[in-house]
This record gives sequence, structure tokens and C-alpha cells, in this order.
Amino acid sequence: MRFMSNQSGISHGWLLLLVVLLGVGVTLAVWLSRSDTSSSVTDESTSPPFPIPPYSESRYLNVGPEAQYIGSAACAVCHPNNHKSYLRTPHSRALSDLDPNAEPPDGSFDHAASGRSYRVYRKDGQLHHEEVLRTTEGKEIARVDQPVRYLVGSGHFTRSYLIEVEGFLHESPITWYTSKQKWDMSPGYDTPQHISFERPAPLECLSCHMGRAEEVNGTLHHLKFQEKAIGCENCHGPGSLHQNLHHTRKLAPGEADLTIVHPAKLSRTLQESICASCHLSNPAIVAVRGREPHEFRPGRPLSDYRVHYQFVDGNDRMTVVGHVEQLRQSACYQKSTSLTCVTCHDLHRGEDLKDKPAFYREKCLSCHTSQPCKLELGERLKKEKDNCVACHMPRGDTEIPHISFTHHLIGRHDAKPITSLKPLAELMASDDITHLEPLDQQRNLGLAYLKASRNPSYRAYASPFRSRAIELLEGVSKAGLRDPETVLGLSELYWSIDPVRATFFAKQVLAQQSSPNTRSLALMILSNCDFQARNYPTTIESLEELIRLRRIAEDWRLLGSCYLMQNEFQKALPAFQQALAIRPFRSTIHSGLAAVYRHQGDSKKADEYQEKAQWLNQHHQD
Repeated sequence: MRFMSNQSGISHGWLLLLVVLLGVGVTLAVWLSRSDTSSSVTDESTSPPFPIPPYSESRYLNVGPEAQYIGSAACAVCHPNNHKSYLRTPHSRALSDLDPNAEPPDGSFDHAASGRSYRVYRKDGQLHHEEVLRTTEGKEIARVDQPVRYLVGSGHFTRSYLIEVEGFLHESPITWYTSKQKWDMSPGYDTPQHISFERPAPLECLSCHMGRAEEVNGTLHHLKFQEKAIGCENCHGPGSLHQNLHHTRKLAPGEADLTIVHPAKLSRTLQESICASCHLSNPAIVAVRGREPHEFRPGRPLSDYRVHYQFVDGNDRMTVVGHVEQLRQSACYQKSTSLTCVTCHDLHRGEDLKDKPAFYREKCLSCHTSQPCKLELGERLKKEKDNCVACHMPRGDTEIPHISFTHHLIGRHDAKPITSLKPLAELMASDDITHLEPLDQQRNLGLAYLKASRNPSYRAYASPFRSRAIELLEGVSKAGLRDPETVLGLSELYWSIDPVRATFFAKQVLAQQSSPNTRSLALMILSNCDFQARNYPTTIESLEELIRLRRIAEDWRLLGSCYLMQNEFQKALPAFQQALAIRPFRSTIHSGLAAVYRHQGDSKKADEYQEKAQWLNQHHQD
């Protein structure tokens, strides 16, 4: 879940639920038809060691694990002017505790696609977001009412929100759109059957909207924040070595301070890696083996941590996605050795620009000294107040409603943009990855095709993408490289076509040390396959760990179903009730509660929940 900055991506929590839906198609017949498969996969149970890809060399001392983060407040002690200018940037307001008095006014709206109504109101010093679904006669079917815990975004474009329930963070389906001065659905929620307040907000998704946080007890979206705002160390790297140096001695004349990264002194590639760590969105992003995406440290290339993949069309031309990639496709960028993000974006500018067109025109004219524009001055002044950016980097709509951003492809924009992929489009790494071994390159490409196959924008290509992913990852596995992410990818790919093989790979993941995200997905696949095979005790065992790692309605619904199938109604009831509290708009949860109450002899409650289940089924069909 990248909220605003990663517009081309899909939130991580939404992908988790997409994967859940894939598992619904697993049937007992398929399971039984593959009963002989287990003997064909047991030879893959051991894996020879493969060294983790090494980091690139860096002259900076704070890129290593010995450097610790100290927080922006510590930096401000010695750098008050830089800190003051930083406070004027949107980065300083990326994530914050909610102040109800500073939020937009109360309001309400209806969402036609889902049939739900929304209300924003204040109560007992808290801002509440409410979601209600009613019949046409006004009978209430489901309601969620949550106090808001955190504000995401500076408010320049939007104000999105996080709720916190039992320590777990979820995104609210309600967002304030500054340009329209109105409440409306959050990005990704404008669909008939969106996921309400259930979308998780894990570390991987929030890492570009905050300074630093850590996962609590290995959970997926239960986080402890060390610094909420995007701070000094996000761009300069951890500051402990720098602080210690200047507290103990003075630098000798001419001595370079390598204890802290100075972005202006970096090469263009390393400069852009800092910006691209959040402002580069692609069809697929894959973490390098042994790395987590949020571990990036300034002073090293981004490709040390993750690889970004783009589509190449039939003319061997890259499609353009994201601000950084758009800039790289520009002729101005390609013909320059110095043009980069910080050419125009100064994060320490002391004051607001009084004449933005003149400021950016000066940037352009630093290179375009001869024939800077084909339009005569009179025409330029008449058209866009002599504004280079207005013509050559126009603002345009995005897939996020009510939001437009400046296009970073510098050039003429009268040609039609690439809007769709050609058949059999190929994925290709955006950056140089020759530092990775061929087997790691194959692994990353296989995982990239798997990630692209999940994206609804490429639904027409999902099947060939998944076939390509299986081919690549099977080759990696047979060569002996079976890290948790590779094995998890194979487990997911086989989930709906070969549950025995999917189970085998899921167990391989759980036998290794892995991230909360990887482990939770493996547990989810394993529990679904075991449930379809009627192995209820082992399903319960997986689910009991899974509900500790994350807060997802389907996990609790499946747990309730296991207890129901074993006639343990006293255990089934609280499991279904927890599922309902998380997502009361699912008919299957209401059906489960109806079954429990009927077995317990409470026909009134059974009929009530069954009636709601039937109404929800019909409502979703309509």
C-alpha cells in the first residue's frame, strides 16, 4: 500500500486479498487428481547455500549496519537552518498523529458503486470515519465506525488516514481531496466490492510515507514508529557516526566528512537512487535476495536493494511509468550529465517561490541558450505567461481521482502516450543489474512476472505472465536456489493448479527464516490448501499463527469454518464474530454465523444472519 506517491502500484494489502481470492478456486477434486505429485517434489527439500549478493562499494561510512539512526531532532541541534527549511517541505508532514481540530470539516457522501454511505464526524475529541450499508428500505445491513489514528500526507494533494485496531494499522476508505475540497473514496476503493477498513498498512507500504518504524514481534502491520515524518536521515543516511565524530573532534583542513551522505556530492545515479526509492513506480518491483525494500540506505545504488522492471513494447521501447522513469526518458536528461531531480527540487530552499514560471524557466535556459523556444515571445506570454513547464511538462490527470501531477517527461506532449501493452510484452530491468549473478537475475525476473500478473491493469496478460514466472522460478529452484521469496512465488503459482505442490513449497518457506509478509503468505496458502483437503487440525495450527501476524477477516472466517466442520461451535462463534468485526460486508461470514447459531438452537439469530447473507449475495450480483 503506497498511498499517493506510488500511483502505478497497488497497495500491498490489496494484493494480499487478491491472493486470497485466487485460493477460492482450489477444489478437492484438483487435490485428489494430484495425489501422486508429492513423490516428484521431495528431491527439492534441501538447498545448497548461495551467498547473498554483495553490496556495491561506497566511500561513505554510514551505509553499513554499525551506523544507527538518531532522529531529525538530533540533527536540528547542529543544523537549525537546514532543519527550518526542511520543515517547509511536504516530507516533514508525510505521516503524523491526527489532530481533529486541524482536519477538514465534517461531511458525508454516498458511494454509488458499492451502495455504501460514508460520514466523517467528531466525537469525544476524536475524528471518526463511518461506513454503512443499508437496503433500499433503509434497513441496516452492516456498519463500521472507527476513530482515526494517523494522518498520511501533507494535505497538498490529499489527506488519507490510518486507523489502529488491536495495534494493527489499516487504511481508511475515506480521503480528503484538496483540489475539490471534498471527502471521497480513497485511491483503489472506487469499486463495487472494495475492502472497507480492512486494507492493511504494513511497513513495506508505509516506508515511503514515514521516517522509520519497526514491526512489533514479527507481525505484518503492527508497527512501532521511531520517526513518523520523512526526516533528515531518509536522504542523508543514519547520523550516529556523524554525531559522534563532531562531538569528539574537529575535521582537519581539507578532510572529507564521510560519516554522513551529502546528496549534492553524489554521482547522478546515487542521487537519483535516493529519490527513486520512493518516487519510482513500475509494473513490478522485486527485492534483491536477502534484502527488504525498506532497508535502502543513501550512498548506495537502489539496485543493491531492489530491481524495478518496465515493459518493453514491440519496438523495443520502454513504457514510461513514474516521475523518475519519465525524466530518464527525456531527451534533456539523456543529453545532459548533470540534470537530475535536485536540479529543480531543492529540499532546503529557504522560502517559497514568488515567481515559479521564472524560476523554472531559468533552469531550462541554463542549457537552452540558443533558440530556447520555437514560439515568439509574444505568443509565449499570451499562451502560458512564458512558462516552459506548462508546455513541456504539463499537468495531467492520474488514475487517482481528483488528482493531477506534473508530467516529468520533458518534451512535446502533442503525441498520444502509450496507453496499453502490445501482445507478449516483455519485462526488463530499468537499471543495470550486471552486478547480480545470472541465477539471481532469473529469480528476480520470475518474481517480477508473478507480481505483474497480480495487477488488474494487466489482467489480459495474467496467464502468460504466470506461465513465464513458473518457467523461470522452476529453473531457479532446480538449480538449487530456494530462498523464501522464490519458494513462496512457486507456492502461489501452483496454488490454484496443483495444491500438493503448493503445500510442499509453502512448508519450505516456513522452514526458513523469512519476513512477516513472506511467512504470512505461506501460512495463508498452506491453511487454504489444508482446509480444502479437510485437514482441519493442521489448518487451525497455521491459522493460529496467521491471526497473530495480521488482522484479516478471511483468516478468522476460515478458522471459524474449521471449528464449525468439527462441531466445535463455542470456538467457531468468536472466530466468525471477529471476522465480522473486521469486514461485515462479506456474505460468507454472515452465513457462517447463521450456521453456528442454528447448531446452537438460536433460530432467531440464525435467520437474521442468513437473511443478511442472502441480501449481500444479491446486492453484489446487482
